[in-house]
Amino acid sequence: MGSSEPKTGFEIEDIPQAMIAERRWVNWRGVQRDGRWTKVPLLPGGDFPASSTDPNTWGTFADCVEAATHDHTIGIGFMLGDGWLGVDFDGLDQDANRELREFVWDWGRDCGTYMEWSPSKTGVHAIFRGCALPDWSQNRRGPVEVYTRARFFTVTGDRFWVRDVNDAQGAVDEVCEKYLRKSTPANPLPTSTPTTATSQQSAPGDPSAADWAFCCDLAARGFREGEIAGRLKEKMGAEGRAEKAARADYVERTVRGALSAAPASAGESEPLPAVLLGDLLDEHPVRTPYIIEGVLREGEVAALIAPPKCAKSFLLADLALSCACGNRWHGHWHVREGRACIVDNELTRNEIAHRLREVMRAKGISRERVADRITIVSLRETTTSAVEVLAQLEATGKFDLVIFDALYRFLEKGMDENSNADMTQLLRAFSRYSARTRAGVIMVHHTAKGSQAGKEPIDAGSGAGALGRAVDTHIVLQRHEEEDVFVEQMNTRSSKRPGALAIRWDFPTFRDTTVADLEALHGTKPKKKATD
Repeated sequence: MGSSEPKTGFEIEDIPQAMIAERRWVNWRGVQRDGRWTKVPLLPGGDFPASSTDPNTWGTFADCVEAATHDHTIGIGFMLGDGWLGVDFDGLDQDANRELREFVWDWGRDCGTYMEWSPSKTGVHAIFRGCALPDWSQNRRGPVEVYTRARFFTVTGDRFWVRDVNDAQGAVDEVCEKYLRKSTPANPLPTSTPTTATSQQSAPGDPSAADWAFCCDLAARGFREGEIAGRLKEKMGAEGRAEKAARADYVERTVRGALSAAPASAGESEPLPAVLLGDLLDEHPVRTPYIIEGVLREGEVAALIAPPKCAKSFLLADLALSCACGNRWHGHWHVREGRACIVDNELTRNEIAHRLREVMRAKGISRERVADRITIVSLRETTTSAVEVLAQLEATGKFDLVIFDALYRFLEKGMDENSNADMTQLLRAFSRYSARTRAGVIMVHHTAKGSQAGKEPIDAGSGAGALGRAVDTHIVLQRHEEEDVFVEQMNTRSSKRPGALAIRWDFPTFRDTTVADLEALHGTKPKKKATD
């Protein structure tokens, strides 16, 4: 990331043929976040996000060049992995990196592979084929980075040395030996970066090493200093080590050390978003408009909470189609016409297509009317994290309504839906995305076990109570005693609370219906009749 907007220009004459021939190309666009610029990969054509772990979102060199030629706000990039390795030397214009600059010049002359200047001309990229990161090396320290997977390099064609790519493993080892070799420091703050569960297990009986690995893992996943410190204290307390956690410097030194060793810029702080009242009133003279009338406004987050196997994916398909067409959702709630996105990590692509097609047929919606107004992101076969998904969605900046189905599938290894700290961290990412893009966000979650009768909507979701406090709107479906009927209840933060209503499942859609008693939920005891 940088403080100035990245340049997207490129030249193709000196780009190696071995790279051109590969189907590993993407476009990219500079996106500003919290006052810093970052480069976000896009599918060839520049309209939708690409994933660094999903080859289905990559394309050909020709397609990416053609797109970037017609849209000067996007550049071209190359995905690393499958033997493609990239070395990145950054900040070569800084006086503090004078020694590195001299090393890069000498090393580059002899390394035997393709090298080019970065878009800012303050860094240099070297690309190898058939090479690997040594086991004894970490992948980042200061301005030197080596990546072998799940990353892309911007490509400028601005040659540093003109050569084809090759397998000069010795040159890679030389960089790693000089700048990236792991060391074995004294406890509790080693300078290596064990950031996985495996690394935590590598030091059995050493609580300090486990603390370090725990913090490194959180730092690498984007947690900030205060959040990591809170979770470390919670962990130590559960292990009976609260006394050590209370020491004046232990937690602080461990967390800050992990942040400094983590890849990217996990430890950067955000500016405090303070504003004078007069400026706030001028900035917001009227209420934010609705996306779903009376239910969800622009920039708000809702949780749709429902029991399993209740056809909620059909209900959500209806919602996305209602947004695309400006219709009423299940015939009741008016939805503002716009662009919708469904991020699904449960169903196969074929099943998603089937359910949308069935709802379109039932609603009389033609393919032509909605084909380019709804985007599907299928994550069932990927391991893309919520943070990465949201970052790539943000790069498009085009959606009015985004549906995430289901929330529990975004929990990463080591996270627990019953942990308030874990759920707060996850939900905060969705709130930031919604606030930045002004999109309305719907997160799908499952109900807690047992009867939901008598519960408030904010208490219906399974897991930690953070979900009840973090979202702006709760939409809860509860089974009614009458077959195929559900009671829809809502709790809204910025609107008058809607009354409960009954909806009936009639494949493939839901529709409003009437019942004698809205409180007669499935599994509840019948009310006693009054006696004379």
